[in-house]
Amino acid sequence: MLIRAVHRYFWPDSPPYATFLREMTRDWASRGHDVAVVAGRSTNHPAPASADVPVRRVPVMREAGRPAGQLANMVVFPVGVAAALLRGPRPDVVMCSTAPQVTLGALVSRIARLRGASFVYHCMDLHPEIGRLSGEFANPLVYRLLRRADTATMRRAARVVVLSADMRDAVVDRDPALADKVVVLNNFAMPDDGVVGESPLPAPAPGVLRVVFTGNIGRFQSLPDLLRALGRLPSGAEVELVFMGDGRARSELADIAAGLPASVRARVRFLPAGTSAQAKALMRSAHLGVVSLAPLVARFAYPSKTATYCEQGLPVLVVCDPGTELASTVVSERLGWTAAPGDVEAIAAALAAALSEMSERSLSIRQERVREFHQRTFDQAGALTRWAELMDGLAAERSADAGRGRDA
Repeated sequence: MLIRAVHRYFWPDSPPYATFLREMTRDWASRGHDVAVVAGRSTNHPAPASADVPVRRVPVMREAGRPAGQLANMVVFPVGVAAALLRGPRPDVVMCSTAPQVTLGALVSRIARLRGASFVYHCMDLHPEIGRLSGEFANPLVYRLLRRADTATMRRAARVVVLSADMRDAVVDRDPALADKVVVLNNFAMPDDGVVGESPLPAPAPGVLRVVFTGNIGRFQSLPDLLRALGRLPSGAEVELVFMGDGRARSELADIAAGLPASVRARVRFLPAGTSAQAKALMRSAHLGVVSLAPLVARFAYPSKTATYCEQGLPVLVVCDPGTELASTVVSERLGWTAAPGDVEAIAAALAAALSEMSERSLSIRQERVREFHQRTFDQAGALTRWAELMDGLAAERSADAGRGRDA
């Protein structure tokens, strides 16, 4: 088939999806499909290296530190994509993700229908629900209009791909008629092209439990509770907490850390965002990886860092709503510990339990269990095979539809 994949970013841009999409399109091309990508122009890499598939870069506004640019790109980028898709041969499949949210899917799904293509909506998170939780779409009228538009996009789709059963349930809550279109297909661990990075920190001292959080330090993580929990541990508890990344909540975290007792504050480290290889090296030096989400977020998103932690054999401390797929999996697979958002005492108890396991030298058993879970759940080859099967299914449906058209 002739497949066109659309996203605001594409390799070598830094967002994780830029690299995920490169691996997916590479695999589709290796299976004989005619694949091309439409993405925004890269500000970090004016002349991107070869990605093994053709890439059409359309104009976008600069966004760094410019909220107006981010808002403008909700319109500028989809319009540029539409113009690109309207030219050239008719595609069989058009796929886009949720960046920018709502507007891209709404326009691309219409262009796909106009050109007679099957539309695949790859929902890395669900909007406007996530936007309402963050305050971006707090206005009730704006929220209702955006939800109606995004639900219409899903109705035009041949497949709606989500990352978890919770996200599937949220989609079906919007419209039960969408149930047969929804496919749960989680991301694989962030590829690093075989590059071996050096950890930005040396290995922790013997007897010190290193706890890491990597990635965007944003408003959805409830990370202040993690710092407060560190302050609740008994004196002498050797727990080191490392944040690697940037984001809007980083300055708030730094302020909270500054208010902790000196003995606790000395065990908190903030590192700038690094490469995927550097983040993985830091994970390999650690004993526990943190996945922390604000209330309700796990219904509409699934943190991709979970797969990367598991790839590195790193047990996890998951702070999210009980009963969600993420929390339930950690318990049933014995991958680590869980706590509800806001439950500082439970977070402190989980840190103490991990420290105890490390002292008893039984943490290695849990690490092996995490690696086995990664192979069963987040393996890249397995995920790409499932994507290939999804595309094969669309090809079969299009062939059947064409046959019925000839018979008529």
